[in-house]
Amino acid sequence: MKVCNSEAMKKVKALEEELNKLRFNEAQNSMISYKEGEKKIKVDYDYSKTRKEIERINAEIRKIKNALAVANSTFKIDEFSITIGEALVYLAQLNSEYNNLSQLASRNKISRRITQNGVLEYTECTYDTDEAKKDQKEVFAKIGKLQVAIDRANLNCFIEI
Repeated sequence: MKVCNSEAMKKVKALEEELNKLRFNEAQNSMISYKEGEKKIKVDYDYSKTRKEIERINAEIRKIKNALAVANSTFKIDEFSITIGEALVYLAQLNSEYNNLSQLASRNKISRRITQNGVLEYTECTYDTDEAKKDQKEVFAKIGKLQVAIDRANLNCFIEI
């Protein structure tokens, strides 16, 4: 079945949710407690059946994630001339740079404080904070464009699952 990357990612999430439910059910029903003389409560848990179902789901997740990995390493995003995989790494780098620039842009050009000894101490930035603010804005805009390009690529790239 051919699906776009976005559909494949949603399918993986649904499978992971199904896996979590199976594991929760297993944790809840794989043991029972009862008092001496009480009738054991019958639970709907089958160890072997659960193992097979978990393996089936894990195999399906592996298959889809492998297809996504291949697509991410080969499908090019035209606007940036990079693959989806490279774009995801670049996005993480841009987010890191944005966070760093946010700290630099939020500083005062010069600040002062009185030390414990009563001496006036000045702290001055050795860079132009206005330039950091400008760069922060540019990186933010680039992040937005890249996120949209990745989203578009994930909708336009089709894989067989």
